[in-house]
Amino acid sequence: MRLSLRPPPLPGQTWADWRAQAPRLVLGALLLTAGLSLSGSVLDRAWCLALQQSLGGWPTTWSLLTWSALGICSLLLVTCLSDGEPRRVASLLVAMVLGGLVVHAIKRSLQVDRPLAVFGPDHPVFHVIGEHLRKGSMPSGHTTTAFTVAGLMTLSVRDAVRLGGMLPTQLQRFVSAAVWTGWWLLAGLQGLSRVVVGAHWPSDVVAGAGLGLILAPLVWQLGVTQRLAQGLSRASVRPWVGGAVPVLAVLLCLLDLGTPLPAAWCAAVGGLGLLGAWRWGRILPAAHAANPLS
Repeated sequence: MRLSLRPPPLPGQTWADWRAQAPRLVLGALLLTAGLSLSGSVLDRAWCLALQQSLGGWPTTWSLLTWSALGICSLLLVTCLSDGEPRRVASLLVAMVLGGLVVHAIKRSLQVDRPLAVFGPDHPVFHVIGEHLRKGSMPSGHTTTAFTVAGLMTLSVRDAVRLGGMLPTQLQRFVSAAVWTGWWLLAGLQGLSRVVVGAHWPSDVVAGAGLGLILAPLVWQLGVTQRLAQGLSRASVRPWVGGAVPVLAVLLCLLDLGTPLPAAWCAAVGGLGLLGAWRWGRILPAAHAANPLS
């Protein structure tokens, strides 16, 4: 089956469409509630120290994982992978705006101190990798972004499989399961990295994961997302998106987060930016083969 680049009519206009998102929304609400309930508890502090002590032996790995959960990094990656599915980019842009407002509203409302402010720099177990942050701990914005991205990408794959594609059914199921597992595993590791680098409590990460699980299906259904996706799919707009991708890559490499980005990673980011520019700048035919990995 061949699909137009123009996004399909957006689901979510019927009760059945919204009901299909209920499991993610309920799980997200449960995680958000659990994170808020755990915040400030003795258990929260004990888990923080235990995770740091057991997993702190790979500082570079955790630093790169936490870097990969930045909003600008997620936007770069999703954009480069979505020239044939602009709805992903549109959804992430809307989620970054709505999620940013919600996360910062909660941070300002709760004013939870970060682990460094509680344990201090001289604690025998606790350590910080990267930025030394002290305020605005609850919830984890990085984790919210990571789980939003995972949610959007898996929703996109689900819809691609539902509509049909070029792959045989069994292979399609295998590929979709592998993609689903990979995105959620990456999101979990990105959230865990926020504890290991000393930026957040476990409760912040749990709450951030819950917010991401709620945001992804909501923005995927919104009418504004469909309109933005239709705009991004226009031939006159695509080259502008392609031109913006390398700029995002350069900005990402120039960010100062307390630990320098390895040269190999800067080269990889630059290559990804050039790939995204090429993919979005192509003159595509009116039809595009459905590809859940595009």
